[in-house]
Amino acid sequence: MELRLKSVALFLAVVGLIGSIRPTTAHSVTFDFTGTVVTADPSSLGGIFTVPILSYPASTITGSFTFDSNVPDSNGSGTIGLYNGAIQSLSFSVAKPITADAYQFGLDLSGSSGRTVQNAIAVNASGATLNQSYVLSASVQNHVPAGPIVDGDNFFAREFFINLASPSSSVFATDALPETPPDSTLFGLYSAATNPHGQFRVVFSSGSHGDYTIIGNLASLSVSAVPIPAAVYLFGSGLAAVAAFARRKST
Repeated sequence: MELRLKSVALFLAVVGLIGSIRPTTAHSVTFDFTGTVVTADPSSLGGIFTVPILSYPASTITGSFTFDSNVPDSNGSGTIGLYNGAIQSLSFSVAKPITADAYQFGLDLSGSSGRTVQNAIAVNASGATLNQSYVLSASVQNHVPAGPIVDGDNFFAREFFINLASPSSSVFATDALPETPPDSTLFGLYSAATNPHGQFRVVFSSGSHGDYTIIGNLASLSVSAVPIPAAVYLFGSGLAAVAAFARRKST
C-alpha cells in the first residue's frame, strides 16, 4: 500500500511539472554581430584602423542587440515592415589595435543629445530582390570613454545603424520582423559608389565639426543561444526519478 502511495505521489509530481511547462510566444530575441571597419572620417575616432598597418589588423566591432519580436508593424505597406520602439538593448565595442583596448557604446533613448531618438527596425520585402533590406537604427552614446572620443574636438557617438541592402538573392518572403538573422553574406558590401553606408555605421557629432562616421561590413550576424528554462530541467529530473523508481520496483 505504501509503495502504491509513493508511486501515485511521484506520478502527480511529474504531471505537475508537465503542466508548468506551457508554450509561450517569443518576446525578446537577441542577435550577436561582429564586423570589420573599412572606412572612417579622418577625425571621427582616434586609434581606429580601417586597413591593416604593419602587424596591426583593421579595427573590429563586436556587439549584440535585443528586440521585442511582438512589436506590431506601424507601416501600412504590405512589403515594408516598420517596427518602432522594438530595440530593447544594444551594446558594442570597437577595437583599437595598437593599444589593444576598445571604445564601448550603448543604447541611449534619453534624447539628451538633442537629436531625434532612433529606435526602429525596418524590413523591406520588396518583390524586386535588389530593393530588399534590413535596417536597424538606434541612438547610442559612448560609455568608455564617457567623455568626448577625440580630445579637443568634442565628438560624441549619436547613432548606430545596421544597414543590410541590395541582396544577391531574395531574402525576405514577408515584411514580418524576423527572429532568425538574415544572412549578411547575401547583402552588398561597402562601396563608395554603390553602398556608401556599408553594412554598419556609427555616427559621431560635434558642435563645431558636424557629423563623422566609421563604416564597416559585418563578419557575422547570429541569434544568441537561448538558455533552457528551469522547468525543463525539473521535468527531466522528474522523468529520471520515475525511471529509477520503476527499476527499483521491478527488482
